[in-house]
Amino acid sequence: MSKPVMSTVDKALSLLRHFTVQNPTLGLSELARLAGFDKTTTLRCLTALERNGFVEQDARTKHYHLGLAPINLARIREQSFPLMAILQPHVEALRDLTQETAHATLLSSGRLMNVSVAEPDRATRVFMDPSIDLPVHATASGLAIAAHLPASESAAMIAASDLEQFTQNTLPSEPAFRAALAQTLTQGFARANQSYEADVIGTSVAFFGANGRPAGAIAVAAVASRFDGALARKIETALLTAGQKLTRELGGIQPAAPHQSPLQEHLK
Repeated sequence: MSKPVMSTVDKALSLLRHFTVQNPTLGLSELARLAGFDKTTTLRCLTALERNGFVEQDARTKHYHLGLAPINLARIREQSFPLMAILQPHVEALRDLTQETAHATLLSSGRLMNVSVAEPDRATRVFMDPSIDLPVHATASGLAIAAHLPASESAAMIAASDLEQFTQNTLPSEPAFRAALAQTLTQGFARANQSYEADVIGTSVAFFGANGRPAGAIAVAAVASRFDGALARKIETALLTAGQKLTRELGGIQPAAPHQSPLQEHLK
């Protein structure tokens, strides 16, 4: 099946996804390479974005960085539909309880957007870039969300990911992905054991919107070398509680689980 042709607006907006905390400035050639566009198309899109305040160009280096328009839009979004104010306290509470990195991910147009991060004050900890999109098949957050989506939607997400192999533990096939989703539904949480980054074990649960669909996921990314049974249970319990609270605070509907683990029953 051929991929749909991207409109000019799609192409322009897609360029914004390549700016991250680790790569806040990008040149024309690098953006064209990352986006898979020719330089003429990339420059035309950048000119439109710059005209509308979405990017700015450094007069000295000729590199581009994000403009002020996204900041203004984000403020309007948060004032009208508060979300970060609800998410951040839960993320910070998980960080304080587990002394591991906690983060929240939102599902938006098939993308998993990492939007909130809280890191512990420890020399050895997991670093999370709050600006990146997470791969559905390689992260606990991706599995937690995909497990509660219709099969056609999770299939589309896995197709878009091309099952990129990040480590030797990354799920290698769609059958393995489906098995992981089934296990997530059974136990009530998702776990990714060093499948996105070596020495990182992620655990996550989904939270839900008013339509009963997953709105996102809340997770803890722990350093594998100190991940033991006691920490695993502490993280699981805290996440299941946080997921239920977030769903209630967002006015969401918690879907009925096909089977509940003893831990889920205990939390009722």
